Amino acid sequence: MTTQIIQEKFQTINDFLATRSWPTKSSIRYYIFYNICNFETKCVRRVGRKVLINTEAFQVWLEEQAK
Repeated sequence: MTTQIIQEKFQTINDFLATRSWPTKSSIRYYIFYNICNFETKCVRRVGRKVLINTEAFQVWLEEQAK
């Protein structure tokens, strides 16, 4: 049986936005709060009060929204 290890890269919102011009911090908060297009379900993990974004899942989510 072959086991594939999927490595997920998580970043805080500030780290995630440091290298991107879009989305803005307020739009990320909006997507998370209202769970627009299942953004929080697919891309966000919470550790206590800290909100982490899975960068790989974000790319997949973005491609799905482009369809």
